[in-house]
Amino acid sequence: MMERLEESKNMEAAERAKLEEEIQAKQEEVQRIQSEVNSKDEETKRLQEEVENARNARKKQDEMNAALLMATSTPQHHHVEENEHDENDDNMLNGHVSRDLDTDDNIVDPVEERRTLAERNERLQDQLKMLKEDLAGTRDETKETAMDKIHRENVKQGRDKYKTLREIRKGNTKRRVDQFENM
Repeated sequence: MMERLEESKNMEAAERAKLEEEIQAKQEEVQRIQSEVNSKDEETKRLQEEVENARNARKKQDEMNAALLMATSTPQHHHVEENEHDENDDNMLNGHVSRDLDTDDNIVDPVEERRTLAERNERLQDQLKMLKEDLAGTRDETKETAMDKIHRENVKQGRDKYKTLREIRKGNTKRRVDQFENM
């Protein structure tokens, strides 16, 4: 009977060792699976961050493209509106069409507000007037060119480059072109 007890004890020890080995193997497998799960979680988080970064980059690129498009496109108030007319329109003269351009009243023409340095500074105006008087006495009219005569005539009429530009911009396009060409 002792032998049987010993045998059963040995069997139990063997079974116990076998069970312990199986338990150890199962624990190792559980740890391996857990480490795989952790590595998959880390990879998933990394991929999610990459996707988020890609979305942000795409969003920035779209914003930059929109800003570039806005900067390079012509604003709506710069477009010229054309009126459709019949072929037998009264505005046609010798095959040329004359149209008035629609302008926006909100646009301020900087030429109208320009003043020369002499206009802004009274002391300079006085000095300029004195120099003109001194030079007028030394002028040799025999050596005067056609451009000098035109300039002198314009000065007598009170014209300067700003006033000329203002006058040119008034009226319809055809009249402005004709006026500019006749200068």
